[in-house]
Amino acid sequence: MIPFTPKVYFMPIGNQDTASSRLRVWNIQPFIENSVVGIPENYHKGDVLIIQKTPVIDELKKAKKQGAKVIYDIDDRYYKDQKYAEMVERADLVTVDTEEKKKEISRAFVVPDSLDWDGTKKEKYENNGIIGWTGYGNNSQYMNEVEIPKDMNLRLITSSDWGSYYTKEAQSRPWSLAMVDKYLAECDIGVHFLPKRRFEEVKGMHKLLKNWAIGLPTYTSAMPDYVKAMEEAGLGKKYIITEGNQIKQINSKSDIKKARRYAMKYEAKNIAKIWNNIINKVLS
Repeated sequence: MIPFTPKVYFMPIGNQDTASSRLRVWNIQPFIENSVVGIPENYHKGDVLIIQKTPVIDELKKAKKQGAKVIYDIDDRYYKDQKYAEMVERADLVTVDTEEKKKEISRAFVVPDSLDWDGTKKEKYENNGIIGWTGYGNNSQYMNEVEIPKDMNLRLITSSDWGSYYTKEAQSRPWSLAMVDKYLAECDIGVHFLPKRRFEEVKGMHKLLKNWAIGLPTYTSAMPDYVKAMEEAGLGKKYIITEGNQIKQINSKSDIKKARRYAMKYEAKNIAKIWNNIINKVLS
């Protein structure tokens, strides 16, 4: 009889174009031994099912009934909704992406997002006055609160509906996985601004890490994970903005080097080690 080898099954909420799935499943799975993306017809004792965000109670119950352990990974503040809250309650183990979320789900373990970067590096620093931002089109509304300096232009790398949300002038580039890092590398500085609301305040730092890996000095609002990254990278608070007119051109080679070094700590192979520890924990 061929000995049974337990497997780890990842069930993502989306494909590689879905940011959270890319960072928390697709980048990670290649570094997890005996793992696949997808679910089996039947589970076996010793298997582990990692459900990323999707509230699939029936699949969770099926896996547990058949002897598998279930990890529920929730990286948005959806757990205030009953169907997500039930997933949190029923899972054998819960993971979140930030310490701020753990404050609200005390039983959760923190596994940061992996670095979302294709290897593109900014080579030229020419002060062309382009400020780069990327995200879903509807989230460009956050940038309405940022005053862009008169001698600079905002570049939105996003979906085509951004004009329904951002009310000021901006240049745009269509978001694609193949081009987003290249478009950002053409910018002089980056900015990521989130409003001071609880849903946004618990979000992670992955967009900042992307910019830092590229070599793009980046201003952010004082969201906890951004502040944490700035302090741990040794940049202090000089890139934290409360008003848009604090944005200015900075091309400090020392800052760029510190920021990239910090971003590299979050490469998928490093974050996968944390996932492996979590998998061993749920099986112990």
